Amino acid sequence: MKLKLPYIFILLFIALTSRHVQATSIEDFSKHAQYHNIKISPDGKHLAALINDNGLKRLVFLETDGYKVTFALTANRDSQPDDYYWVNNERVIIQVVRTRGSLEKPFSAGELYAVNYDGRKGKMIFGYRAKGGMVLSADGGFVIDLLKNDKKHVLIRSQVLSRKTDTLPKILKLNVYNGRTKRVKSAPIPYTQFLIDHNGQPRFAAGSDKNANTKLFYSEGKGKKWQPFQHNIQGEFIPVAFSHDNNSVYAFKSVQGETQGLYKYNLATQQETLLYRSEIADPTYPMQSTLGDVYGIRIDEDYPKYIYLDENNPEAKLHKALYNAFKGDNVIITSKTANGKQIIVHINSDRNPGSFYLFDTQTMQAKFLFSSAPQIKHSEMAAMEPFRLKTPDGLILNGYITLPKGKSKNLPTVVLPHGGPHARDYWGYNSQIQLLANAGYAVIQVNFRGSTGYGKNFMQAGYGNWGTKIQDDILLATKYAIEQGITDKNRVCIFGASFGGYSALQSAINQPDLYKCAIGYVGVYDLPLLYKEGDITAIKWGDAYLDKTLGTDVAAQKAQSPVYNVDKLKAPVLLIHGEDDERAPIEHALRLRAELDKKGHPYEWLVKDKEGHGFYNEENILEANQKILAFLEKYIGH
Repeated sequence: MKLKLPYIFILLFIALTSRHVQATSIEDFSKHAQYHNIKISPDGKHLAALINDNGLKRLVFLETDGYKVTFALTANRDSQPDDYYWVNNERVIIQVVRTRGSLEKPFSAGELYAVNYDGRKGKMIFGYRAKGGMVLSADGGFVIDLLKNDKKHVLIRSQVLSRKTDTLPKILKLNVYNGRTKRVKSAPIPYTQFLIDHNGQPRFAAGSDKNANTKLFYSEGKGKKWQPFQHNIQGEFIPVAFSHDNNSVYAFKSVQGETQGLYKYNLATQQETLLYRSEIADPTYPMQSTLGDVYGIRIDEDYPKYIYLDENNPEAKLHKALYNAFKGDNVIITSKTANGKQIIVHINSDRNPGSFYLFDTQTMQAKFLFSSAPQIKHSEMAAMEPFRLKTPDGLILNGYITLPKGKSKNLPTVVLPHGGPHARDYWGYNSQIQLLANAGYAVIQVNFRGSTGYGKNFMQAGYGNWGTKIQDDILLATKYAIEQGITDKNRVCIFGASFGGYSALQSAINQPDLYKCAIGYVGVYDLPLLYKEGDITAIKWGDAYLDKTLGTDVAAQKAQSPVYNVDKLKAPVLLIHGEDDERAPIEHALRLRAELDKKGHPYEWLVKDKEGHGFYNEENILEANQKILAFLEKYIGH
């Protein structure tokens, strides 16, 4: 990493002074964000910003007054800054990512680099290159706590970088100047996530056993051993934050598999208090005050909603004022000064991929800094509107419809099921959705059974039903759009990535007369193959997870696999895949193509080497987007 000022300064100057005037193009939708994250130093004198330069991330330091660049870390394929943290007024610790072999997308090897805002004392402080790179160590480090009362150290989780290992992660105290470490505690179970109290002590540890079951452990503090956490707790219990005095813990809890509520649990008396619970959706994340208490939560039932637990809390008042000022957009405070006078606010919405502001909490004035994607003109983007449906067996489904600007009836439509399946769609900006809407298509999304965020029962309702009831939920949303007059029933295609790619093919098989084309992007198409190929089985509990979510009946798995049911397919197919995909290996696409060839079924094909589970190279993203739009135009276009 070396200093490179002139070009970056020009980039920053353009971002601060220019205004976008041209129409948004397919090339614009195919670019990575230009600005990823901005954080302010504790004393408020400096800013740090992650920027994208020709596919490489660079970290730039600027003076808050005047934006003069003080230092810029350049990067190459072996060293790029990813997330980063201000440890004190001068020093930042950076999680380093690098490319592996010829792969386009960088990954984290657990290396940590630290540097001052002026470029002094730059040093790789953890990872194999911290020792000169002479001996390759499998241990990687990941920052888990900044130790707010310690200006020289952070806590990291150190672990062997192998998915199939019983090695227990360790928590280390890391000196951010010289890289020296001291062991604080070892985990009681592999694949562990920790919760640290306000004294810097690991108190909760959650991990998965070989049967893919989550186990929760508790420690009373320094020098105390891990014990299984029981404490009269029934059901699902996920600790998320400690109270300011460390005597209580805030947790997301569900007893009978219903949606989670936010509880405050007293660790001494074992008394719990329900603070808020939605009947529709789990909390998305807690909002924690400077002192440590949780003052609110975000809930995503339809639009995002913020619940303020204490309306008199100054930080709750501030967040509420920002939320109202930005007219209901998502509001995230990325960092703040030690005295709370200045904060960095990240705003985004369905039409705004992200904007950063410097906000003065005393004058209540906001100063615009950067747009994360300056090429995207917000006024040209389409609105995303929520809807709800009830399934024949009584489940409530949440979904979203995005319509092309100025159009609302009898539209060519793309049904876009999400990946996972244990994930969910949210209201917010999505470049793929906006690309499609910009081209004149209505876009339908639905959080089908099996999705996360709606309670454990809702997620488990998808187990064993990948190709059946999940696809029925997707069909229900499609029919809803037709019944509302939004969708032209003769111009419907289905398109998805990962599990969404699987759903695109499986739905087209289940409903051969409805979908006029199907696009599978990095999809899985042979369910039994998941046990033999890919990174899921590389995890100790991978087979148990697949047994739980797919069911163990191989005949049923094949009945729900596109590879074995091509004879039922009518829709022309577009398959897009990365040759080096580890999650959905290329064998899935190759097997499906072989079956399509046997049947003489029409299909198109785009495979890129060096790409994994989703394209990363902007040229490849652009080519895929062009091919997707041309394919849709061919079968359901105007």
